[in-house]
Amino acid sequence: MRISKPAVLFSLPGTNETGGRILATEHADPGAGHLDPEEEFDRFLARFSDARDVADRSKLEEEVWDQFGTCGAVFISDMSGFSRSTRALGICHFLSCIRRVRPVVARAVGEHSGILLKCETDNCYAFFPEVDDAIRAGLQINRELDRLNQDEEASDKLYISVGIDYGRLLLIGEVEYFGDPVNTASKLGEDLAARSEILITRRAMDRTTIDLDREPDKRRERISGIDIDYVCLDMAVRSR
Repeated sequence: MRISKPAVLFSLPGTNETGGRILATEHADPGAGHLDPEEEFDRFLARFSDARDVADRSKLEEEVWDQFGTCGAVFISDMSGFSRSTRALGICHFLSCIRRVRPVVARAVGEHSGILLKCETDNCYAFFPEVDDAIRAGLQINRELDRLNQDEEASDKLYISVGIDYGRLLLIGEVEYFGDPVNTASKLGEDLAARSEILITRRAMDRTTIDLDREPDKRRERISGIDIDYVCLDMAVRSR
């Protein structure tokens, strides 16, 4: 069983082909006997797949969590209006918009102690140790896009939506992550968030120290049989 890398659209300066940071292991001597995190994780999955005994699988899962498990904030962004824009203006126009958005996202993530793991088409996936930093990155991105949009025609304006969750997950080096908070943040950012909205789960919101100018809009949605409690943050959010 192999974990395949996503298709490559563009690369950002100082990143690997998927938009994540370049790891030292990517330049390591292949003969040095060291596995990069992806290869090591893939070997764990292969061993898990081959194991048939429940006890063996349980032990392997513990090993995986011991080596790759962590807690943190998951940040997933999605560009708004993909289908409409592509149909009306063509795929090249939309791809050019993606190219303009990615550096804005990468800069905000990096300035707020985050790791931009990868970018796939119009989605960006980042990890932050703290929820506050993920929220501040989302707010910075929206402010920057709002500034850039001032001089653009309606068809060239850029908007994203963001989903944020916090919890226990598997972080594979600086290129990939898996777990419940990843799934939940994806549903918020890609399925539920409207243009320029930042949706954050209640469990993530419980960890923030960011002060709100007004009470956030509290919501609940049921997606794929799962109830998600979350709030909608707007541009009025500020930090003390």
